Amino acid sequence: MSGTRLSEGERDGATELLASARARVAAAAADLLLPAAYRLTEWQRTTLSRLLADLLRRIEEELRAALAGAFADEAVRAALGSAHLPIAESILAAGAKLLDPPLTAALLRRVEEHRLRAAADQALLGELAGDSDEIVADEAMSLLLLESGRVDRFGDPLVGRSDLPAEIQHRLAWRVAAALRLYLVREHRVPAAEADGALALAVASLLVGYDEGGGAEAAALRLARRLAELERLDDAMLVRLLSQSGLPLLLAGLAARSGLAPADAAALLADGDGAIFLLRAAGCRRETAAALLLRLGAAEAALPERLDFFDAVTAGRAASELGAWRADPAYRAAILELGE
Repeated sequence: MSGTRLSEGERDGATELLASARARVAAAAADLLLPAAYRLTEWQRTTLSRLLADLLRRIEEELRAALAGAFADEAVRAALGSAHLPIAESILAAGAKLLDPPLTAALLRRVEEHRLRAAADQALLGELAGDSDEIVADEAMSLLLLESGRVDRFGDPLVGRSDLPAEIQHRLAWRVAAALRLYLVREHRVPAAEADGALALAVASLLVGYDEGGGAEAAALRLARRLAELERLDDAMLVRLLSQSGLPLLLAGLAARSGLAPADAAALLADGDGAIFLLRAAGCRRETAAALLLRLGAAEAALPERLDFFDAVTAGRAASELGAWRADPAYRAAILELGE
């Protein structure tokens, strides 16, 4: 996190120290009480933090580039143009307004995608890019190109430019804009109305060209649906989607076969019982479920119990359990709120 301060005015140092100590203790307590199944590994935590920082940096850089010519004050222009002065991340983190559940879920999914990508041999997309079906070939080639932009030069994961759902990108852009507003008003005494006008234009420019349909998830889903239309999305292909490509195509394949969204398929796969209901709803055979669960990281010793549960779940029960997952997200959120 950057050490950018919001203000050098009258600071209550004692209160800040007390609040910082309390926050550390609260975080430690929350981590200790977290069930083992929900606890992130150190690699997951580090990778998630890096993905978030990279997302914020890219959005901030675009907004600052758009803002640089909007102010006459040379000091403001110089500060906005300084690549060595990150602003938004520390302000948002200080206000604990950075992560929300949808953004967290999207980043965790990207972390898991990268973990499983390393175990896949990446042969399938190249094969499909040369497919005799023009649509399959085009979508596979698009996905190949998109996947190449989702890792940096060190082989670490990135969130692609159109990977986030539009509503998450929208909220994140405005949060970064609000952090920049706070900085401009407090540090440079820019009139609030002037900052608001400039930031509104900058965010509008950033969002107008944003198309989640240009991301890897959308391309994978189009490819999976085309394979389904051609009756080529069978169980053997599902296993290949994971073992010879990675998680995005598997999620797309399960989504195409179950009628769910890829993001919802990801959420279910991360849950023990949810994974069984999803595989049943997708019409998977027992041996296919076993192969997928093992590749996804299920403990081999626990697999017989998981498969016994799979055998006990009928297609009708799976459809019933996942009924709410096919509903509007706002409706699902309301169900959760009323059930708490």
